[in-house]
Amino acid sequence: MFENKSDNLVVKLPFGFRDIFPLESDERNNIREVIRGEFKLWGYGEVKTPVVEFTKNISAGAGRNWKDKLVSFFDISGDLVSLRTDMTIPIARLTGMRIKKDQLPVRFYYFANSFRQAGMQKGIKREYNQAGLELIGSPGFKSDIEVLVILVRILKKLGVGGYKIGLGHIKLINGLCRWLGLDFQDTEYVKKNLVLKNFVAIEKLLDQIDNTKAKIFLKLINPEKDIAKTEHMISGIKEKEVHDGFNYLKRVYNGLESLDYSKYLIIDLSIIREFEYYSGLLFEVYSSKTTDIAGSGGRYDGLIGKFGLDVPATGFALDVDLLHKSMEDSKLKLSGNKPKILLFSTTDDCYKLINVSDILRKSGFVVEMIYDGGVNLENLAVEKKCSSIIVLNSDFKNVTVTDLIKNKKQTKKLDNFLKEIKNE
Repeated sequence: MFENKSDNLVVKLPFGFRDIFPLESDERNNIREVIRGEFKLWGYGEVKTPVVEFTKNISAGAGRNWKDKLVSFFDISGDLVSLRTDMTIPIARLTGMRIKKDQLPVRFYYFANSFRQAGMQKGIKREYNQAGLELIGSPGFKSDIEVLVILVRILKKLGVGGYKIGLGHIKLINGLCRWLGLDFQDTEYVKKNLVLKNFVAIEKLLDQIDNTKAKIFLKLINPEKDIAKTEHMISGIKEKEVHDGFNYLKRVYNGLESLDYSKYLIIDLSIIREFEYYSGLLFEVYSSKTTDIAGSGGRYDGLIGKFGLDVPATGFALDVDLLHKSMEDSKLKLSGNKPKILLFSTTDDCYKLINVSDILRKSGFVVEMIYDGGVNLENLAVEKKCSSIIVLNSDFKNVTVTDLIKNKKQTKKLDNFLKEIKNE
């Protein structure tokens, strides 16, 4: 193909990125439409921000230890810029710069890709396909309940397999570390390993400090369905921040229980996010279909103030890729997908074929036309998720219809067939 071997193109992608084919893309678009529909029902409006932000702004929002996780470069002006790591920081920047107090509260939603640098281990992602919302300027409990209710309803509508929402609170981790007598360095070490779920490393450190308290801490960070058990363990801990965090968590749990949503909840005090902007409630979405976290969120009251307007905020982000993996096959054709037909004729008169296909489209079908007689139509129809195959004879008088769902084949007059379709 190329004269010099050195001119050959690289026939692979950079690690951490992948291609998406039409069927998968179509299913994901259906997922987005379900999510978008729920967001709009609650009065959220879509925002879009540039994929690139000043590195200084992203670092200020994300906090320490993020330098190596940014995909950064110098732009033509000489400024150091980075691809966004999530959408919360850009929306915080947008709000701080553009929103006035008399416009509050504002409700934003987004669909966007975010990028994070990572090691080259197999299966690692550097591009995250996200859907999320931010409720800004509405303080405390009621807004946290709102975003969690929206989250539950989206997961229910999508049919995510065996999902649970883990609830945690940043005050609980901070308070427990203080109760354990940890200094700043050891606290950061515990938080880092909580993110990594490296409980062995945490146990090794805490055993050296206080073996009795270490055992209690390790029990507390195990996910628990029964909030009363967590409350019992915490009752003996004399640390105000621990009780403040838990009491808020219990209030949220009880609020969702009154809506019959407690069956979707677990208490997970190990939850802590890599981003340092979270200030209160934390939550994560788990599914029985995947080992990865399908979504996360929480309260971040101090972040927007770094960019101007100092207002409270809460929100969440869902990983569309992982939602896709978490859904049952039967749930992937959401939002009223139209049945698809594979339409074939050996005739050279493609104009008549287009006319027939248009009649079918007007009757509510998706139609893909095949011009090559050398293909296996049934195999191709199955591959393309078609419900039926329609074969027109060369003079356009008769048609053979194969219903792949009912496993039934019939030959009819074309005019009669089209009349039947219109009447349906």
